[in-house]
Amino acid sequence: MGRLTLTAAIVSTAALAVGTGPLQPASRSIAATYVATIQQVPGGLSRLEAWVPLPQDSADQTITNVEVESPYPGEVRRQRDGANLYYYFSTDRPQAGPLEVRVRFQAVRREAGVGRLSQAASPSELEQSLRAEKLVTLSPRVREISRQVTLGATTPEARARAIYDFIVNTMTYDKVVPGWGQGDTERACDVLKGNCTDIHSYFMSLARAQGIPARFIIGFPLKPDRQGTVEGYHCWAEIYLPDWGWVPVDASDASKTKDEKKRSYLFGHLDPDRIQFSVGRDLRLDPTPCAETLNYFIYPYAEGDGKAIAPVSIRLEYRDHPVATAGASDSRGTAGGRSAP
Repeated sequence: MGRLTLTAAIVSTAALAVGTGPLQPASRSIAATYVATIQQVPGGLSRLEAWVPLPQDSADQTITNVEVESPYPGEVRRQRDGANLYYYFSTDRPQAGPLEVRVRFQAVRREAGVGRLSQAASPSELEQSLRAEKLVTLSPRVREISRQVTLGATTPEARARAIYDFIVNTMTYDKVVPGWGQGDTERACDVLKGNCTDIHSYFMSLARAQGIPARFIIGFPLKPDRQGTVEGYHCWAEIYLPDWGWVPVDASDASKTKDEKKRSYLFGHLDPDRIQFSVGRDLRLDPTPCAETLNYFIYPYAEGDGKAIAPVSIRLEYRDHPVATAGASDSRGTAGGRSAP
């Protein structure tokens, strides 16, 4: 059983500049273990490859003390566009049976959108966040729905809020109707039901149709309990508004409540009870899997002799952890003091 310890310099990425306003954001500190399991490595394989997502710093979280425990040695890699971090390994003649990779880390997660102004995005980031993807479509139907939903809205903020309200009021959170969980905008248009992946895919398509850059964020929700295990992921979205930078949106959580204050809060703010792992859809990893692109990246992805191995499973084990002084204070600079929209 191998163990790889990542230094803070490897884990950290260039964070967005954060502004401190009059409100002090809430925060939560945890010690956690992400457990990625390939349920059954087939017998007789000549070669096994695996890609395992890793948590990393963002504008709203700080990740430290990362250790990867794997049955096979590997290395930490980053996507060529710098978006996501992952552990990759390959081995010849792997042992058949279950395979587990454990990623231990500490995290400080801060409430998002409280008195912060994000750094301007690069042109390539904005271009990528405006184009259609395999399942996040920009079909004529999507464009027409987006046009109708935003009639009378004259600013990007107003159009984004109109789209958010439409999604929250028309989509039902559902994991019963077949097809949920793929993040398929066209299916969402058809059935108006789905999980967080489906809800935010529909939201992003409608936003992009209005020229509003939108990107997909995936990670884990944290329960109110001081410790626990989370068996499934959670996702949300961010939109880019010229006067604000990247603004968080959780239309999925908002669709589950009738509390108008909470619904309003989740357009522009996020609670700290979550951990982010990766950003984006149609992801290209290195070395490139035979699957070409991954729909999203929260599960481990594995191939045996060039064919995808399934099923795989994930869980996050966590416990609240005292906030260290270095992690609790954000020393990455200030840029004005505005509250999010």
